[in-house]
Amino acid sequence: MVDGKNNQVKPEDVNEDLFRNYLSTKNIPDPELMIRTSGEYRISNFLLWQLAYAELKFLEKFWPDFNREDLFNAVIEFQGRERRFGKISEQLTQQ
Repeated sequence: MVDGKNNQVKPEDVNEDLFRNYLSTKNIPDPELMIRTSGEYRISNFLLWQLAYAELKFLEKFWPDFNREDLFNAVIEFQGRERRFGKISEQLTQQ
């Protein structure tokens, strides 16, 4: 981080909010669903920070073959998932 080397940011001031402000996606909400086509089961360093609590869907199809029905099915599956944001199911029911 250049600002850290120039003493514009002190190490003790670094937190999640400051880090997020240095990302190119700082004004864009984090994705809730990431769909990966091509049969690969990895995210290839794509939006690593932003995808921390996203739901992931992997498809065997290649991108040119991805269609409206595939998107519809992915969204329906996503809607049926339990979003825990790093917690376990029991922690959600205790709140």
